[in-house]
Amino acid sequence: MKRKNALETPFKNQEETCLSEKNLLNREFVVVTLSGFIFFFNFHSFLLLPLRIKGLGGSESDIGFIMGAAGLSTIFSTPAVGILVDRFGRKWFIALGGLLMSLTTLPFAFLQALSFWFFLLRVMHGIAFSFCFVAAGTLTADVAPVSKRSQALGLFGVFTIVNYAFAPFVGKRIIEYYGFDAFFITVCIFGFLSFLLALLIREPDKEVLYVRGSSMLSTLFRKGVFVSAFVLMISGSGFIPTLTFIPVYAKEVGIGSFDLFFISYTLSALLVRIFGGWIPDKIGKKRAAVPSLFFFALSVIGISFVSSAIHFIEVGIVFGLSHGLVYPSIYALVIDLSPEVDRGKAFAICSVSFTFGGMVGSFLYGIVAELFGFHTMYILAGLVCLVGFFVFSFFGREGYG
Repeated sequence: MKRKNALETPFKNQEETCLSEKNLLNREFVVVTLSGFIFFFNFHSFLLLPLRIKGLGGSESDIGFIMGAAGLSTIFSTPAVGILVDRFGRKWFIALGGLLMSLTTLPFAFLQALSFWFFLLRVMHGIAFSFCFVAAGTLTADVAPVSKRSQALGLFGVFTIVNYAFAPFVGKRIIEYYGFDAFFITVCIFGFLSFLLALLIREPDKEVLYVRGSSMLSTLFRKGVFVSAFVLMISGSGFIPTLTFIPVYAKEVGIGSFDLFFISYTLSALLVRIFGGWIPDKIGKKRAAVPSLFFFALSVIGISFVSSAIHFIEVGIVFGLSHGLVYPSIYALVIDLSPEVDRGKAFAICSVSFTFGGMVGSFLYGIVAELFGFHTMYILAGLVCLVGFFVFSFFGREGYG
């Protein structure tokens, strides 16, 4: 117990003193966020990969298997990345993520039939995601004022989630006019640009990065962290499969403009992050997350009743508003509950939990959709998300502020 206090109290007080005068929109925050934006344009462009898989004769379970492969590799790579960024710093892992994403995007332009390469390349995408997301998210928390940590993580997330709409919107049109080969080459270039931009980051020197912290398991089982991680896993089990299957589901119900869901989701998430990003810091992370989790579950269930483009937009708005607060609230809460020396591990735990839920959801819900249809799949996914709402309502806790 003494060792825990020795880690938490001095680092927290020192951090508050150093960051109290720091502006939210400082140089490093801007560069890291921009690099992340470009990286995730590449990464989220692969929301269109199910269309390619389907076009090559794949089934719904093939889509779930291939798309879930990225999550599978993330489960194993993220804990290691969390430990490494605490030990060696953040910058080079952000750069490595962009480079790896670029190199593993280009081969898709030369794959004209379904093969094991689809699975293997998606595994590499998951590793690239771990490098970039954990390192960039942790560095965002490092350079942000403590009193605005939720807002900083929310703004960082804005430039991540904007690509849920922007990347499929642009990618869809590249595919329509020039085909999938040109599409893969284009997004490959964006991955490389992310790598180049990451080289411009000036990471602050911190001796605390080289102090031995807690183990990954000790960080996970710190009071309040485990429940938050569990709820993130439940949320991920609804979030990632929802986005994965939207293009195919829209075609099944006869709605051609599936990108309307991505656009409405993104715009609403942007609005709540920009104009309501202060809410978790002001009223408390748990108070902000609980109602958001409830409406998030309802929005997933609501997708099963979509019958027109207008319905897609309406559900997308609720989906975006709710998830727009869930993500920064719970991530910031976990960081609040962890000493600075374990911050990379804490962020990695959040990422792994969310991605693990998404991976399991992609695999299982792909099978459910194939056997029982998408309507049943989305209702089941929403009901599971309601479990997360009840768990966090009764067992979640607030952090330090």
